[in-house]
Amino acid sequence: MLKRKFAPFLAPLLIVGFMVTGCGQAQPAVAPAPPSSTTTAPADDPAKVIKSAVETYFNDIGSKVTNSYKISEKDLKAELDKTPDKYVVLDLRRADAYALGHIKGAINVPYGPDIAKNLDAIRAIAKDKTLIVACYTGQTAGQTDSLLNVAGIKTLSLNSGMGGSGTPGFETRGWLGQKYPTVTEPTAMPTVTAVASKNKAIDVAVQKYFDQVPADSYKIDLPIMKEALAKEADKYYVVDVRNAADFAKGHIKGAANVPYGPEIAKNLDSIKDKSAGKTVVVYCYTGQTGGQVDSLLNLLGIPTKSLNYGFGMDGFTKGWSSDKSYEVVQ
Repeated sequence: MLKRKFAPFLAPLLIVGFMVTGCGQAQPAVAPAPPSSTTTAPADDPAKVIKSAVETYFNDIGSKVTNSYKISEKDLKAELDKTPDKYVVLDLRRADAYALGHIKGAINVPYGPDIAKNLDAIRAIAKDKTLIVACYTGQTAGQTDSLLNVAGIKTLSLNSGMGGSGTPGFETRGWLGQKYPTVTEPTAMPTVTAVASKNKAIDVAVQKYFDQVPADSYKIDLPIMKEALAKEADKYYVVDVRNAADFAKGHIKGAANVPYGPEIAKNLDSIKDKSAGKTVVVYCYTGQTGGQVDSLLNLLGIPTKSLNYGFGMDGFTKGWSSDKSYEVVQ
């Protein structure tokens, strides 16, 4: 009897129950809630970010090396005469050298920790302009040039630096060697509105590089390199970044040829693997593009020095090949 009495009531409830359950599984009436606004994606791996920036730097040079991030003395003078407001010049030499004479309007930020300390100010004053960095011969400027570009600051280094009679081998090279005009009155670092960093991880790595500049400025002198290769060559991995044709004509014994430009980007992992447990020594013609490679390999955690004055070339009295007592092989 009870079953018969309740049956008319149970049937509709069971039907509704099946409908609700079935619809709930097939098509929810309310869409899933979006992720909370406080949820953030995992931060990019700093090492990958830095490596990507370094690869971009070398790939942007082009296979014909049309852009080596440098500007000649003649071209810089013409540009400063014509449109000085488009450029900001940083003189990386010591304060005493700067005081003796520098490019008009140049700001003195000596190579090393001072660059780390002033990185934000440098980015701000270079907004919508091209930054020019100048040192003595172009080598430490090459290091600075590459690092600032990777940090998102459009930069060129002055070819052969300031040069002049105070720098042996550069008496007729560089801004002073060309006898272009200089001034002695200093230009202070302007106070300008801060500009956001392209990537904080890169900034931190660049600042660490300059804060920890060793006494040798990430360079190795020719006599020291000669002796090191004679006594303990297995402690070094030598990379020649000149073009293949010049490498074939003559190079330092044991050197691997990885031409400056996209080939560097392509071979970053290979250089790291083959130099494990060693110090990389990189050289170019006069030390300038070698300096660029030097700094960026160090930024990637690969211990590197650039050969002071490079391999040398016609018309350049410095460099490995200028001294006949230094071995050159083909």
